[in-house]
Amino acid sequence: MTTVKQFLCGAAVASLVAGGGAAVGTQVGLSTLSADWMLAAEHVLLIGVDGVNLSKILEYAYNEDSGFKTAMDQGITGAASLTNHTTISGPSWSTILTGVWDDKHGVINNLFRPEVYTQWPSVFNLIEYNKPEIDTTIISNWDYLNQLADAGNYPVDNNVFVPFEDSWANTDELVTALTIARIMGTLDNPDDISSFLFSYQVQADEAGHSFGGGSEEYMQAVINLGANIQQILAAIAYVRAETGDDWSIILTTDHGHQQSLGFGHGFQSPNETTSFVIFDRAGDDATDGSQNLSYSTADITPTILSLFGIPLRSDFDGVPIHLDPSVLNSNVTPVDLQQALYSAIAMFGYPNIGNDISLGIRTVVATIPYLLNGVFTDIDKFLQGIVDQDIFLISALAQGTQWVNDAVGGLVVDSTNAVARAIAFMLGSGVIAPTDAPLPVPGGAEFTVPDLDVSDLSLLLDVGALAG
Repeated sequence: MTTVKQFLCGAAVASLVAGGGAAVGTQVGLSTLSADWMLAAEHVLLIGVDGVNLSKILEYAYNEDSGFKTAMDQGITGAASLTNHTTISGPSWSTILTGVWDDKHGVINNLFRPEVYTQWPSVFNLIEYNKPEIDTTIISNWDYLNQLADAGNYPVDNNVFVPFEDSWANTDELVTALTIARIMGTLDNPDDISSFLFSYQVQADEAGHSFGGGSEEYMQAVINLGANIQQILAAIAYVRAETGDDWSIILTTDHGHQQSLGFGHGFQSPNETTSFVIFDRAGDDATDGSQNLSYSTADITPTILSLFGIPLRSDFDGVPIHLDPSVLNSNVTPVDLQQALYSAIAMFGYPNIGNDISLGIRTVVATIPYLLNGVFTDIDKFLQGIVDQDIFLISALAQGTQWVNDAVGGLVVDSTNAVARAIAFMLGSGVIAPTDAPLPVPGGAEFTVPDLDVSDLSLLLDVGALAG
């Protein structure tokens, strides 16, 4: 399938939305012919909000205007815990998008390493390998996740990175607009092409780092996210009414936030380890407004794959939450969902002292190369600004200094990150190897086209579109 990489500014988003989403709704390379093997479209939306405390949602955004409450009213909500796991975005999103914990995938910080996702394939890889006819998309304003979606041998079809513009709140609005455009694009879907869409927004985490998780700025970010999600859910309701196609929706976060201004997250306080999963399965209204007592963020990838009928890896840590008996038996219907979730959060505590210390050390050593990378990156940006001014002699000197900075910086960051990974390994990160074989390399001797007869390939490809 065709991979589309897009880097979009506000003007580009406005043009897409003005067109009702058609510009992003039709997948390049697919013909308008219907194929007998195509079933009615199955759409799955994963909404990721970074660094959002569930308690703050319940305090600030549990109202009729918020998409958080709408999602809770229309689905099942579980307060999840990351206790005994690193509360840093890179490791946590890797768990969400691979279905395994950090003792397997071994991600320790926010410095991207593509080889991880060959060993532990992402949800994008597993969908693209098993059912390449499914249209996969990521819309994100954190480039780590865009890189993750491109990693592995079977990358995402449509990779949309939305760079920072003016404020993180405005940038999240652009992500929201693009997400809505993508959803509206399914109004014109004569071939019933199924789709998976991951939409990610970051403003709460940025507010937490800049002002603290107990600040008014953090409160406003949570409220903003609720408003954005409400718009997305309204678009899905509209498409459902027009086409009859429903969407399964999963809403989650990667970690919480410390209340005071400081490190933000990375350690084991309940404010940092408390997460959540909200799940609304298409066509299932019987459990609306209920609570689950055993959801885990590691369940998200197995659940998405199962919704598409894709076989699960035997080495997943998570399970499909709509099928696993132990998870289903943990569904309850509280009289007051808000209070029940507060009570669930209150039950979360710290790990044992040994794990607490080990995870703290892992966070500290993993942060050093990440911070160094930020320093060298800032120097590079400063020097690039001088280079761009094209000042006689000065710009040339800046360019030479930039080369030295990049070379030295790369060496320093790589070496310190290698040391950090070695220490983290000794403390339990990445110590469990996969038991499933890696996905075969496309075009290799072991490669096959799953669930698709070769004779049907001509129905999939519009040769003219690909050639043009």
